[in-house]
Amino acid sequence: MALIVWSFVGLGFDFTHFGTGVRVSAAYVAQMFPQARADWSYDWGLLHQLGPAIATTIQMAIAGTTMGALLAFPFSFLAARTGSMPLFISGLFKTFLNVSRAIPTMIYALLAIAAIGLGPSAGALAIAVTSFVSLAKLYAEALESVSPGPVEAVRAVGGGPAQVFVYGMMPQVFPIYLSNTLYALEYNIKDSFIVGIVGAGGLGFELLNNIRLFKWLDTGVIVALLIVLVNAVDYLSYRVRRIFS
Repeated sequence: MALIVWSFVGLGFDFTHFGTGVRVSAAYVAQMFPQARADWSYDWGLLHQLGPAIATTIQMAIAGTTMGALLAFPFSFLAARTGSMPLFISGLFKTFLNVSRAIPTMIYALLAIAAIGLGPSAGALAIAVTSFVSLAKLYAEALESVSPGPVEAVRAVGGGPAQVFVYGMMPQVFPIYLSNTLYALEYNIKDSFIVGIVGAGGLGFELLNNIRLFKWLDTGVIVALLIVLVNAVDYLSYRVRRIFS
């Protein structure tokens, strides 16, 4: 409770200004919706123009998530405290992941743009790094939480390290791996907007341009597209999780 009070006092929150702020915000939001019948036909034309940007946004999210997950999968074994690796090595890798996770996606995007130039490839690379550091930690924690019974059973019948993983550990962690990866994909759809703002292209780039030009109707359409994309991916990931759960 003391931390909550300290936070609000330190920020100088003045709730008396909320009334004015809400009215100003409502005026901006109202401009994001069609005001006349003719506006609706214009919005459909805008959707057609934004087709390539929508595709680029989805491609960045999928490519970045795939690269991050593929790299996180083997790396998680080094970070997991399962007894297969010395605790010093596991702790070192866990520390590296914790430090890397503290860096925002925007910073990775700027570094990627500086390394390979503007464009969607830099955005996908930034998303891949963010996905890697997050998924590697989640995968490692899943490995640490496996039940020892199946692992010991495989070892008891002479199974080697690879067989222990395939038959003793993987059936337990695969649903968790899949769920975390699909959640990362949902999150990366939103992240692709962020990296687009700094020059990676896609809907984020279009959003920034329309805000700068005060095209609030176009801005509203792009925000609506983001909502549709995120919820579509959420629904698809839910269906996939149901299949493997």
